[in-house]
Amino acid sequence: MPDEMLVLPLDESTDERGLSFSIIEDQIARIGTVRDVHIAAIGPGCTRGNHYHARRTELIAVVFRDTWSLHWDTGHESKTHHRTFDGRGAVLVLPPRGWSHAVRNDGGVDMWIFAASNRPYDRHDPDESRRDAIRRIVTD
Repeated sequence: MPDEMLVLPLDESTDERGLSFSIIEDQIARIGTVRDVHIAAIGPGCTRGNHYHARRTELIAVVFRDTWSLHWDTGHESKTHHRTFDGRGAVLVLPPRGWSHAVRNDGGVDMWIFAASNRPYDRHDPDESRRDAIRRIVTD
């Protein structure tokens, strides 16, 4: 079982046109075949996540232009942890299976996440265990 939340900086090729980052083959290979990609904005003061996966493996690219925080636990009834990021950039977050995780926008501008997983996700399935995004709160 992993003992840390893996956070990797993404390769940046930002220029006068705007932000640009790459997720490379070695990073994608950490989850195997990509079967689902989810893209979402997170408004100021909002949180996405507060769940864990029992079967899926996920990587989350976080693109930011202000302060944000990553929150996680290491399993049921475990201590919660957090890490704060400032400025502008992008990182790749690889939460271990079974660890709750959440991304909170603590800044004043929208930020984006791009989450890829190795199993398909159906947000309309009423059974959260079949969706494999099982709610467990690690931050407000």
